[in-house]
Amino acid sequence: MHIAVLADNIADRKQTERLLDRANSALASEIGTLYVDSFGDESSFLPVCMKYDLFLLDIDHDMAHCMEIVARLQELSAPGMIVVCKDAAEPYRRENAIQHLYTLDKPILTAPLHKLLCDIQQEIKSQKQNLTMIEIRDIEHTHFVSKDDIIYARCFEKEHRVHYVFDHHDAIDIIGNMDDIYRCLGNHAEFQVFGKDYVINQNHVRSQTKKSIQLSNGETLTCSSLQNLPLLGKLLFS
Repeated sequence: MHIAVLADNIADRKQTERLLDRANSALASEIGTLYVDSFGDESSFLPVCMKYDLFLLDIDHDMAHCMEIVARLQELSAPGMIVVCKDAAEPYRRENAIQHLYTLDKPILTAPLHKLLCDIQQEIKSQKQNLTMIEIRDIEHTHFVSKDDIIYARCFEKEHRVHYVFDHHDAIDIIGNMDDIYRCLGNHAEFQVFGKDYVINQNHVRSQTKKSIQLSNGETLTCSSLQNLPLLGKLLFS
């Protein structure tokens, strides 16, 4: 986990560094290695904010300024989780902050810090897992499936129907067309257009000729005119 510590008080910054160093030893088996960079003001860390999984913000006695930094991170679409350090007696209004903001009372104690790091590691892991899930909707249900389980999608344009085939021998049909397939799978580079009707997960291709593809489930798809294009490229022209 890559952590950026922003603390304008040098004593607070050094203390947080020491606590994180201890956490690195105590929690290594649970959350892996912590890579920590420290900053004294936001001007030095905002230009490199995209590399961090966690921001630990400790602006001494100035929650308003801290919220300004939070808002700036939001504007930059920084991917890291954000922790705001505050005095235990200081009121905090969550509605003024971005979603999933964490808080940590000062003075920072070992046990709350360790729990927070474990919670955030679990949240990061969950987010990464969710990135691999595809949402497919039919009239009555919403299906969440792993993109790795999708072998191919076939469009039946005249019937306004899309047929999805999965690795676990299941399949579903939904109302839709090729544009719906593009919207569903277009952000994932492993999916390619095959012919006019198919979008195939290339990780499930076992063999390929100029006019046919054999898939991991044993099916062989043929096409009179093979058009094997990356789906992302196809999207540029849709």
